[in-house]
Amino acid sequence: MPVEDPDELIRSLEGLPVAAMLTELSSHTFIAVNDRAAALFGSPARDLVGSDLLTHIHPSDRDAVRAAYAAMVAKVIDGYQVRRRIVTPAGTQLTLSVWGRRVENPDGLYGLWVLVPGPEPAADADSFMMGESEIVLAVTDHDWLIECMNADAGLLGARGSELRGFPLLGLVHPSAAVEFLAAAARTAADHLAVTLLTRMRAGRDEWTERYCLMVRMCEHQPPRLGVVISAAPPAASDLPRSPIGDQVRHAALEARAAHTLDALPALARLPHGSELSARQIEIVSRLVAGQPSGEIARSMFLSPSTVRNHLAAIYRKFGVHSQAELLAALLRAVAQHDEQDRQLDLADDDGCAVPNP
Repeated sequence: MPVEDPDELIRSLEGLPVAAMLTELSSHTFIAVNDRAAALFGSPARDLVGSDLLTHIHPSDRDAVRAAYAAMVAKVIDGYQVRRRIVTPAGTQLTLSVWGRRVENPDGLYGLWVLVPGPEPAADADSFMMGESEIVLAVTDHDWLIECMNADAGLLGARGSELRGFPLLGLVHPSAAVEFLAAAARTAADHLAVTLLTRMRAGRDEWTERYCLMVRMCEHQPPRLGVVISAAPPAASDLPRSPIGDQVRHAALEARAAHTLDALPALARLPHGSELSARQIEIVSRLVAGQPSGEIARSMFLSPSTVRNHLAAIYRKFGVHSQAELLAALLRAVAQHDEQDRQLDLADDDGCAVPNP
């Protein structure tokens, strides 16, 4: 994200409804910290600015931070999501979900970071990600062929079922293939949820810039990948219209979508798994996580009747008649998924390599 006025960028941090900060990527130093972020670090903002971020990171996480910053500086990736542990001056350890973006300005490269206490970012993403956004959710197999994708994949100019078995790399313009594979390799190796702005398919022989978030979905090499493809999200009333506000809004969209990816491996093993919309996949994901329908409606800013209608459509697709039957079908699919992974583990133990993508 290029910016022309770094001072305006710094001032806009205070207008955000979340903990946020700017760091200089090559030196790891704090450039600006809003009060919400300073409270997490246990120090006044004025004491943090100019200091080395690494001194506030748990020692066992510091090498990973250095490597991720280096990848941002080298422009291998444009952003990432990860969990990090920080240590306050009082010695308290705190786990944060961190959403990051590279910010380019005349003085150098900054990192814009949103910090969410706790291991799961979804609830905070819900709190300020309102409105609808066109999005594609997908999961691949170990050869990085698409196993499941939401039906309404309009950003790619296709329906999700049409792209089942299609190579993930085939969605990327040939001129961007090398940088895309480098970002995917970073995801596979470092357990980072990596974001890349790249040229992707928008229809037959049509290409345009899209954000692509890649998440490692298992421990094998190469791993299954979860993928979130999106354009810029729509405006929300409680975030400022500014480069910072836009980036935070988009990071929240990706965090919420990434949380939904967990449902896709099970859906991939059901006959009509690629016939659900992105919204229906999110509803299924929340059901699997134990949320009742009323809470799902509140979290997704939908009316209860809209959630009930979506559930009725999901039941029809899978030939079930209740939430209990749907969850039972998903559990059977998960068991099939786990058995496939167990067979891969046995193959690895016998010295059989998983094919490279």
